[in-house]
Amino acid sequence: MNLLILQSMWAMENILPNGETLPMPDAIQRIAQQGFHGVTDHMMQASHVTPLMAELKAHNLTMEGQCFPDSIDALQPTLELAAQHQPHHITIQPNVRTNNIKEAVQLLEGWQRLAEQINTPVFVETHRYRLTNDLLFTLDILKEMPNLKLLGDLSHYVVGHEIPLDESASKDIKHLQIIMSNCHAYHGRVASREQVQIPISFPQHAPWVDAFYDLWKWGFTNWQQRAQPGDTLSFTCELGTHPYAITDKNGHDITDRWEESLTLKSMAERIWQEISS
Repeated sequence: MNLLILQSMWAMENILPNGETLPMPDAIQRIAQQGFHGVTDHMMQASHVTPLMAELKAHNLTMEGQCFPDSIDALQPTLELAAQHQPHHITIQPNVRTNNIKEAVQLLEGWQRLAEQINTPVFVETHRYRLTNDLLFTLDILKEMPNLKLLGDLSHYVVGHEIPLDESASKDIKHLQIIMSNCHAYHGRVASREQVQIPISFPQHAPWVDAFYDLWKWGFTNWQQRAQPGDTLSFTCELGTHPYAITDKNGHDITDRWEESLTLKSMAERIWQEISS
């Protein structure tokens, strides 16, 4: 079993001190030099994916392909690109909002049927303003589809439900653990009850960093218990640019997101070492 750590290309936007964005080849080179295994980026249009995959392959890197389908058939272009380029996996952010379980299950089962066309794994991401927006509704979906493969971004549920992640949150943490029991990949950022992406280098945020460390450690351990020899778990460092990143009055980051991405990478590596030793 192996851990693959990816860097989000969205997180590479506005990464320079002056707020500018590195050209894609330079960003890929920087990512490769720091020992990441690949990137997370959109996989919906060939004009974007083809040069990106060429650059990644030149550095022996892989890709998590993101897509945002709003219907069953809208997934097809991403699957065709995946069949051509062989990313590590696909993650669906379901761009549908409903509180109807039957409708949700029909959509997810339709995507599952389409995904059988390719060898690339396809996961459904937990994310605000998507089908999986609400933690409790997603738990209801899992009751109907206990084998649904998820990609877990826990930050959305922590901020969306204002989960305190302390001794008063035992029921909420149990809910997050049910989600993680279906997770085959993760997106990593640290949230608080009020903000989806807090600067992890600020000392006042240490309790939240520790809480997410414990959550991911539980999730990684649970994945190892379910996985088969040779399987890989991916963890994407996803410290997005504004409006996720908190900015000053000039619109600039109040922290160095690249350095914090490397900190997240180190956290994931340390967790993996602890549970594998």
